[in-house]
Amino acid sequence: MKNFKTYLFTTIVSAGLVGCSGPAADAPLSENKVEKSKVTQAEKNISLKVTEITWEDLMPEGEDELLETLYVEFYQNLETKMLQNSTTLAAAARQQGTDVSSIAEGSADDTMEQIGTFNVVKDLDGKHIRVPGYVVPFDFSADAEHKEFLLVPYFGACLHTPPPPPNQIILVKAETAAKITNIEDPVWLEGTLKTGEFLSDLGNSAYELNLSKLEPYEY
Repeated sequence: MKNFKTYLFTTIVSAGLVGCSGPAADAPLSENKVEKSKVTQAEKNISLKVTEITWEDLMPEGEDELLETLYVEFYQNLETKMLQNSTTLAAAARQQGTDVSSIAEGSADDTMEQIGTFNVVKDLDGKHIRVPGYVVPFDFSADAEHKEFLLVPYFGACLHTPPPPPNQIILVKAETAAKITNIEDPVWLEGTLKTGEFLSDLGNSAYELNLSKLEPYEY
């Protein structure tokens, strides 16, 4: 079997990001890029007592294997259902008198199941952390300012793909609205992390971040 992370993200990209705006999903931010930024931020982080993390750090021990099992079961069940129905999504839509292109983005018909758990790394609860990622706004405003949004490890993560597991999504809250001009550009976030179960229409998360700083991610 392929490496699971390669398998997961290949599957997500091959899904075509149906209904997601913007170009095809980028690969997750590589650890090499994170390491490069660590060198330039090291002294600053030590003085501010910031714990710089990667997305892998949010996964408790054994979670990769559990997640792989859940995804294998999900796609096996999906394949079984498709074989039983002997139809495609387009054919199913025609049978219901619905054109696939007419399915409204964000509607109940335009979602995919979120696979994964709310298992967390308990030691991160209450930590002031720094993490790179991509912003997923709950809505789009003319001033591009947001007090709440999701942070995800790769661009294009949304309910159409399916979304990352809860412990790979961070719900971000800011007392002062953050200016986010382009969601295609990765960012660095700093803030205090809290563990729990945080539910939203775009994707549930196992972590919440009280935002203290947002800045561009420099390669």
